[in-house]
Amino acid sequence: MTPMRSSTVVLALAMIWGISAVLSAWMASRKGRGVKRWAVLGAIAGPFALVAHAFYPPRYVGETMPCPRCGKPVGRRVVACHHCQYRLPAQDVLITKLPDDQASLRTVLEEVAREYGVTYDEARRMVGTLPVAGYRHILPDQVQEYAKRLERVGAQVRVVPTAGPARSS
Repeated sequence: MTPMRSSTVVLALAMIWGISAVLSAWMASRKGRGVKRWAVLGAIAGPFALVAHAFYPPRYVGETMPCPRCGKPVGRRVVACHHCQYRLPAQDVLITKLPDDQASLRTVLEEVAREYGVTYDEARRMVGTLPVAGYRHILPDQVQEYAKRLERVGAQVRVVPTAGPARSS
């Protein structure tokens, strides 16, 4: 091989490895992975890093939002900030009337028992004094789903705002 030809081959390989580094970094950013690590891997392994990246799954990144009080990130489905204990605005789904048939009543009692973490008999005592919250502190985008769950079995429900934000000590 002539010196001219070998320098062309080296230049072509360097370009392929450089492009692999850039593409690896780009793919890493799209998959929520470490951009610098994958750029270095792309520079070292070249096209082989791209093949590895093709089979490497994206990193799960949960959806977050800033807490209205402290500004630190919290999950979109949380009911309170674990940093400052701020209770996000939410609603309760109150059961105002129970269904008439026993099968539907059993379903409502099971839902109340699950929500409060109590026995079936304790749930029966709780619903003896209506209204009772079938679901407590539900985020606004979940309210309809939970209300429909109770209405489907014949219970009548009312949605009310949850008590104000918790005070931090």
